[in-house]
Amino acid sequence: MAENIYQMYIANGNKAGFLVQRKSWSLHTKVLITSIGGKTIGELEGIPPYFKNQKVKGRLGGTDQEIDISCPGTYGYKKIEA
Repeated sequence: MAENIYQMYIANGNKAGFLVQRKSWSLHTKVLITSIGGKTIGELEGIPPYFKNQKVKGRLGGTDQEIDISCPGTYGYKKIEA
């Protein structure tokens, strides 16, 4: 079943620290989700599945570059293993 980034956070035990890829990105592009709405752990505010469309931050794979994740409520992302 497809999940958005907010749902992946919940499935990850209400915590950040998981890798995602987006269908429109290069196959080699990976992002480590570092926070949602400023939280790294804990329940998200709002109503599923979009949880107030809170800002999602991530770290571009293999770098320390932090980026804002665009459209985290879409189902164009997939959770991947390291």
